[in-house]
Amino acid sequence: MTGIDDATIQAVILVAITGAISGLMGGMLASTRSSLFGSTLLGAIGGIAGAAILRISGAQPFIDAGQGFSYLYAAIGGLVLGFSVAASNR
Repeated sequence: MTGIDDATIQAVILVAITGAISGLMGGMLASTRSSLFGSTLLGAIGGIAGAAILRISGAQPFIDAGQGFSYLYAAIGGLVLGFSVAASNR
């Protein structure tokens, strides 16, 4: 069996960081009482999910993070998930 190569792991980490930052911004937009940890964590998950889903579907990355993952898709996924988790905590 082969594992995941280092370039792919690095790209996933970069889109997770991008998603975490945008998830935090989405959480702050949704509510002033949003959970800092929750918005950041869900933003990272949304960033990875958004970038991975669009990579699998064959969408061209606008701002390439490597291995076909896109910073823009990660930012959008993180923003949406961070916003939705903070809005549901009202």
